[in-house]
Amino acid sequence: MTFPRDYTDQELKLAEVLDQTGLRYETQAPFGKYTVDFFIDEINTVVEADGVMGHLRKKDRQRDIELHEMGVTNIIHIRSKTKEGIKEELWQALNSLEKQA
Repeated sequence: MTFPRDYTDQELKLAEVLDQTGLRYETQAPFGKYTVDFFIDEINTVVEADGVMGHLRKKDRQRDIELHEMGVTNIIHIRSKTKEGIKEELWQALNSLEKQA
């Protein structure tokens, strides 16, 4: 898969981990006025690579609210920058989604 040139190292590692899950995803997916890092259609989930600062900014929280209003069921925020950490965070989040279903 070809990724946008401006992808961060964290986003590239996250894409590798997503590939290992076997889930199909879209990169840089448009949602209204927003573009999300990854969208997994089959589980209606957005995955955002947030870095170590995490999901702190008010505009990011507002974006999540609006994405939910547009019908996105789940939003996963990945903070880790290592491939191992990203894999662990993603698996925990995906397992949590299964338990909610």
